[in-house]
Amino acid sequence: MSLLGNAVLVNWGGIVKSKENDYNAWHSYEHMPERIGINGFLRGCRAIGIKGTDINHKYFMMYEANEKKVFESKEYIERLNNPTIWTKSILSNYISPSRTICDVLQSDSVGFGGFLATIRFLQDKIEKQINLEKIKLNVREVLELQGLTGSHILKGDKKFGQLKTQEKKYRSSQGKGDQIISLAIVLEGLNFNFLKKGIQCLKNNLNLVEGNLLIINFYQCQHIITKTDLNFKL
Repeated sequence: MSLLGNAVLVNWGGIVKSKENDYNAWHSYEHMPERIGINGFLRGCRAIGIKGTDINHKYFMMYEANEKKVFESKEYIERLNNPTIWTKSILSNYISPSRTICDVLQSDSVGFGGFLATIRFLQDKIEKQINLEKIKLNVREVLELQGLTGSHILKGDKKFGQLKTQEKKYRSSQGKGDQIISLAIVLEGLNFNFLKKGIQCLKNNLNLVEGNLLIINFYQCQHIITKTDLNFKL
């Protein structure tokens, strides 16, 4: 899926195992509809890690918006500072939250692929440590591989959207504050094997080494909501 706006809010994390079913219900039936109902939000997506994914990285969520200022709008901040009872309960059981507002640097697709792979860069001053133009070129070229349907490059803003809201307080209940990324690459594909080949190609061509500052995960999409879906109530 080509990203709809010029900015995205990306989230990775896990949930206490006993709360997982409740988390999925909350995110689908309350949280995503609430967010997409805010002016400027365009689409929300949740994906779950493939079998064997570390619980700390089990879920990947993404909200697309017209522009970054949507994520500091009065309407959005009002929601962040007035979480529902259900939201307080879920966020209090959230594990290893990673939350960053990003600019969309590049987005290409031939439709939506149900499987996702994400690469997170956590280094500070990322522009001095990588060749961004080389990354753009290689990410675009990897789409030529069979079974890949989309690729996106997102540049994190470590200063934007870092207000000390009520939701932020509840997210840190398990002892960890929000991780902030510098850059992310998201690939879409038809299945895990196709994505694995695409990721390996990028690792080889860009000399990427997984570790504490570079995290790679694989997901399957669970739920997507756009504004047109808000007219239907379960």
